[in-house]
Amino acid sequence: MNLTTIYLLALSSNLLFSTSSLVFSHYSTRFSPLWMNQTKVLIAIIAFGVTTLFLNESFLLPLSTYGYLITSGILGLCLGDYFLFKAYTTLGPSRSLILFSFQPLILGFFGWITLGQTISTNQALAIICMIICVLVYVYEKFQDSGHWDLKSFLWALFGITLDAIGIMLTRTAYDHSPTLNSPMVNFIRCIGALIGFLLLKPTFIFDWKDKFQSLTPKSKGLIFLTVFSGTYLSLTLYLTALKYAHLASLTSIAITGPLWVSFLECLWHKRWPNKFQFLGMGIFLIGFYLMSR
Repeated sequence: MNLTTIYLLALSSNLLFSTSSLVFSHYSTRFSPLWMNQTKVLIAIIAFGVTTLFLNESFLLPLSTYGYLITSGILGLCLGDYFLFKAYTTLGPSRSLILFSFQPLILGFFGWITLGQTISTNQALAIICMIICVLVYVYEKFQDSGHWDLKSFLWALFGITLDAIGIMLTRTAYDHSPTLNSPMVNFIRCIGALIGFLLLKPTFIFDWKDKFQSLTPKSKGLIFLTVFSGTYLSLTLYLTALKYAHLASLTSIAITGPLWVSFLECLWHKRWPNKFQFLGMGIFLIGFYLMSR
């Protein structure tokens, strides 16, 4: 697979997830981050399961591959997305997704240790720009609320770190089983996330069902559509790209998400970006330019 195709897959995945983040944020606030994450996984596991059966995928995989993918699901899809959705409720999607710019550093380090991949000087400078960008948004929250909302940024950073670890484990699973396809990988990861929910609360399905049944048909349809595009399609495209890509370069594409979702967030709330958002996005674009060089 050529680089252009790989990056187009990753970019499409990122735009789908970023757009869906607005809906994830809305229902995380209305119900809870855990409920929204459970909804995402329950719908996704059905979609990936049907796709896996349709493609007649073989489940005869090494136990180590199952171990990597299930652990990836628990850490990335269950815990990582929970903390990310929790940050959505206070920071909003665009500011939370800014922290995805740290994933190239995390995964670049992993790629250097395990795969011999390196981080260039430009990538290192880009990461510094992203850190400055985050500090601008932290200061913005202080100006807005009168206190430093570091806790919310730590939720987002912790969630994104867990997601990065999940990606590392998934890439390792690909290396152990090169014939793996994206639907199978995602299905097993969703099983891992489901195991995580059961470990947190064995009876979670009953609480989830009560809240889901309280939704109007229109809301249910919106959630299904959002999960299908923002999870099923997004993960399918992303993990297909992950199988072949340079880890740090691939995840640098994730930094396009905040630009897109920030624009959509302003439309959603019918307001213009403030001066801190313009400044943050300016620094962000410099970082993006350096990352892509």
